[in-house]
Amino acid sequence: MTFRKNKNQDPSIIVHSLKSLIQEISDWRNLFRTEWPMLLLLIGGITILLFASEPFPPRNIYLAVGQEGSSFEQLGKKFKPYFADEGITLNLVNTSGYTASMQAISSPESTLNAAFSLAGIAPKGRYPNLQTLGSIEYVPLWLFHRGIKLDTSTVMTAFKNEKIAIGPEGSGTDILSSRLLSLTELNADDNPNFLHLSNLEATDKLINGEIFGMFIADAENSPSLKKLLKQDDLKIFNFEYAQAISKKMPILSPVVLPKGSLDLRHQRPAQDINMLATTATLIIKKDTHPAIQHIFMSAAERISRDLDPLFSNPDFFPVYLDHNLPLSPIASRYYDKGAPALEGKMPLWVVSYLDKIWLLLVGAFAVIFPLFKLFPNYRHTRAILLISNAYEDLLQIEREAQETTESQKLLTLLERLQEVNLDTLKISIPADEMNRLYSFRGSLNTVRQLIANKIKENEK
Repeated sequence: MTFRKNKNQDPSIIVHSLKSLIQEISDWRNLFRTEWPMLLLLIGGITILLFASEPFPPRNIYLAVGQEGSSFEQLGKKFKPYFADEGITLNLVNTSGYTASMQAISSPESTLNAAFSLAGIAPKGRYPNLQTLGSIEYVPLWLFHRGIKLDTSTVMTAFKNEKIAIGPEGSGTDILSSRLLSLTELNADDNPNFLHLSNLEATDKLINGEIFGMFIADAENSPSLKKLLKQDDLKIFNFEYAQAISKKMPILSPVVLPKGSLDLRHQRPAQDINMLATTATLIIKKDTHPAIQHIFMSAAERISRDLDPLFSNPDFFPVYLDHNLPLSPIASRYYDKGAPALEGKMPLWVVSYLDKIWLLLVGAFAVIFPLFKLFPNYRHTRAILLISNAYEDLLQIEREAQETTESQKLLTLLERLQEVNLDTLKISIPADEMNRLYSFRGSLNTVRQLIANKIKENEK
């Protein structure tokens, strides 16, 4: 193809660029044809690296949400759409309570990936394969009862002689209420009046008058609590010494149920009620896929922002409060730097994958970049290599010419010289490498003249 018909015509950038592109493509074809083992090895290595770093999250996730009808179950349902948006199914698994959830998720054979729990209950160091993503909302410890208005000086005496539900055995409610009762030297294990009932069963028995009271650690949106809060004949115990109790039980924080917050029209409750609360924490297995953790964190922030809580500022959660379990590194970066910059612009699994391997990419870039710089200039590099090879052939021909006086061998060397010359004419030479070609051809002519002179000497 002729790009320039008139030697006096001004050079065209477009024509030059097109010609360079055609030559570059031609040389890249040569690269793939001659260096295919190296390229195949490189592609294979990159593929292995990508899959070894687990870019794709599992399609099914299992979350333990405690008792049926609990606020944890309601909270779990709010997470489901966020996972569905990413093409992942969040399966909610009911358990009898805290102990069952922790035993299940900590088991290597368990299919559970995450669990809701109450902050401060997990003994420090007992679950080395678990981490936390932080607390999501306050979970108050409610004490509903019937009959007279109890104060802190009479409640424990009354409880010794009345049937009180303290939650299923091993549940968060059981652990918190038992520790609270022990502060006044009441041992829940030794008193037959303290009953291990599920929230649903205890609620029905309390409403029907079969028991005197019940503890329940749950948020106000749980079905059981909604049912209890509608009962005008049930009272909420006022922990007047909530501040003192929180000093004895640091896992509980003093909170206040404001006057009229349940029903402003009918002023329920009629006065501020001092209460105690822990928080709902999200626990995960340490090897949980980073994309799953990102979805949990993003969903937790949005869900807590949309809550209408009685006890906290919506902007307070999620937050790392329970230090009995280590904070996940993914969650730590989320708290320190916020959501990844690309969140919302691409699937979260892609965002989390980039967040996971960016350090690896930086290290790989430092190694690969010097090599990569060679590829866009492969046409230059290939031309230099081919001319260098031609110089080596030329040197060998010159040495053989110096060592022989036989006319027939000199003629053979002359033919080989012509072949080398023709090969160099086939090389795709960038304009800024032309000097190498013509320098070589000057050397080639010198050797040709040497051989020609020796042939003339033999003819004399």
